[in-house]
Amino acid sequence: MLSLLALVWLASAPVPVESPPTPPAPRPPPPQCVSSQGRTVCGYQCKTNGSHAACARTPYGVCQLLAGNIHCWDPPRVAIAHPDNSGTKPECKEIRGKVACGYNCRVANGEVACNGTPHGVCTTHFERLVCWDPPESVIHEHGADTPEPRCLTASEAVGCGYDCKSTRTEVRCASTPTGVCRLDQDQLTCFDPPSLLHCDHSAPPPPAN
Repeated sequence: MLSLLALVWLASAPVPVESPPTPPAPRPPPPQCVSSQGRTVCGYQCKTNGSHAACARTPYGVCQLLAGNIHCWDPPRVAIAHPDNSGTKPECKEIRGKVACGYNCRVANGEVACNGTPHGVCTTHFERLVCWDPPESVIHEHGADTPEPRCLTASEAVGCGYDCKSTRTEVRCASTPTGVCRLDQDQLTCFDPPSLLHCDHSAPPPPAN
């Protein structure tokens, strides 16, 4: 009888479904080489304009032909190791012969500027184009979930970062998401925790007695 019950239980028990194996990360494309005017260069995203050739140094870089010249740019290591969730790619933009390369490039009032990482922010104020990126320690800590910084303006002043505060003529921001800024009697004060804490994942020490 027990054997019969055991067989019935085994027949009715759910069969575990094995999840499919995680596919391996795609390998970067092999580097290439191009030649121009008897000179050969090798790398990635290589471009030539007939008289000059250039390549990015990493498969994460970008090369574009703008204003008659080749412009190549490679992201810093922190941007390669910690991309954002949207998969933002670097680019180059040009206006009136001025060229800038990076992320989230903006063109305004005859100026062009880009962020150095996909986690930065750009804004315009009083014909000024301002771009700001979080410190590398912040991006290393938060990775793709790095909190988005913001920009704040006051009169002709502009500042970007976290927990921004302003008076009528001044703007101050913290450099980290855990930083704080306070406005007290028209005085702005900002504080950021030491960068050594950004890599410390242990619990804080107990309060002193």
